[in-house]
Amino acid sequence: MVTYIDIFTGFLGSGKTSLINEVLKNSMELNERVAVIQRETGEKEVDKEFINNENVLLKKFKKDESIRIKDIMVILNEFLPNRMIIEENGISDLRDLLNVLDKFQVRKHCVINSIVNVIDCRNFDSLMSIVGQNMITNILYSDLIVLNYSDKILLHKFKDLKKEIRAINKYGKILNISTPKDFTEYEGIKNSRFKQKNKKKNPGDKLSIILLIFAMIYLSFTIMRFIKSEGVVFDISKLQIISTIFTSILIEAFPFLLIGVFISSIIQVVITREMIIKYFPKSKILSFIVASLGGLLFPVCDCAIVPVATRLIKKGVPMYAAVTFLLAAPIVNPIVIASTIYAFQGQKLIVALRIGIGIIVAILTGIIFMIFPEDEKTIFTGFDNYTCNCIYCSGYDVSKIGIWDKIVIVFRHAGEEFLNSGRFLVIGALIASISQTFIPQDIFFKSTNKEILFILIMMAAGFVLSLCSSSDAFIARSFARQIPIVSVLGFLVLGPMADIKNMLMLSGSFKKRFIIKLFFIVFNLIFSILCFTKVVFF
Repeated sequence: MVTYIDIFTGFLGSGKTSLINEVLKNSMELNERVAVIQRETGEKEVDKEFINNENVLLKKFKKDESIRIKDIMVILNEFLPNRMIIEENGISDLRDLLNVLDKFQVRKHCVINSIVNVIDCRNFDSLMSIVGQNMITNILYSDLIVLNYSDKILLHKFKDLKKEIRAINKYGKILNISTPKDFTEYEGIKNSRFKQKNKKKNPGDKLSIILLIFAMIYLSFTIMRFIKSEGVVFDISKLQIISTIFTSILIEAFPFLLIGVFISSIIQVVITREMIIKYFPKSKILSFIVASLGGLLFPVCDCAIVPVATRLIKKGVPMYAAVTFLLAAPIVNPIVIASTIYAFQGQKLIVALRIGIGIIVAILTGIIFMIFPEDEKTIFTGFDNYTCNCIYCSGYDVSKIGIWDKIVIVFRHAGEEFLNSGRFLVIGALIASISQTFIPQDIFFKSTNKEILFILIMMAAGFVLSLCSSSDAFIARSFARQIPIVSVLGFLVLGPMADIKNMLMLSGSFKKRFIIKLFFIVFNLIFSILCFTKVVFF
């Protein structure tokens, strides 16, 4: 039998217990056996009608008493519940409880069905100012955020609150209620599980659908090739070319992508962002040097670079140095350099130009921000503490956990990053293979005055495709057979610095004005330097 666990978290007085009573009422109608674990008791208690019910087990813990694996297993083995409701206090870090529930002994018998975060709209701002980080973390991990007493605050404040919640948790369901009865009427509560309809889907799901469609096309192509071998004639030569190019790109790129995400994950566990901030030089010259070459010692994924750069600024590091680091780190990453060397074998000039132009653009952008500085107090959105769910954004203190748990974190983060980046790589490889197959090569070389246009096109491709910098060189090399190499450099340099993925990451920390200014400067510098490079080298 599988036990479904529903976790209710929130601060004292937010209304958690009232909602739990509504859940219990529904469970009794379904004749479920329910175990209720409370780590916090407010003014409202679990109703006596449930306490005296033989199908309900109530176990209370002190606020400072942790729930152990042993406690969970005793309840499971002795009471055999269909559902377990855990009322967690809002001060505790929800990840501690989730780590317990993630242990193999528990996962054999239980499934986390839902995480419900109950927020008292009346004192949300004051609590955020006191225990913001824990509150952010708990919201981030929630499937359903219940905004209680929503009718007790002004409409514009409620809209701002919802906006802030959505900035933290982009895909969770937000439900605003005035009374516990409103929660009962929520469709999910009518079933033994919380089935959240109309829940916003992760954009990555759409990419997964695209990949599934391509897999079906590829399977169809394989079947047709088999039929052809049996004597039935199909003209599938174009598909064969696409398949060959597509497969060769992935075979070469995936190892570098895999190595890159693993090294990135290990470094994020070993080197904390506080360590980087502590040893970052304060002098202008040294800060430019360290910022431009920092990626050599800190080869992490894009999602780690943005929060580190944000924290550098907040800790007093000059903005120009942080901006230089933000732009240069993805280019001078050792894995990126190695993949570029491998992709462009025998073309050392391409490798040198990619690194050189990247560093020059990063330093020049930093100098521009030094000459025309931004007010550091006004550039942040206020949501910079929750850009994403990685170690660096969440501020998770890995020093408190053991070696085995650190290894688990490394593999989980590497797996997530590999899947996220792999989607973009597959789409990029597909586009590259199709363009090579169907677009004649001579169309790009008939007129030399089109080179400027090709530079712009490839820069736009780098921005849109949002490839991981450790594998984009293989996509670029496939384009290099069709278009002037200086255009390919536009793809190689702009992509890691300013693509859609980076823009979305930055939008979680910085205001639009700052992002537009940064991207405008980067785009124009790269375009100008590439035009100069075309004249000098090509």
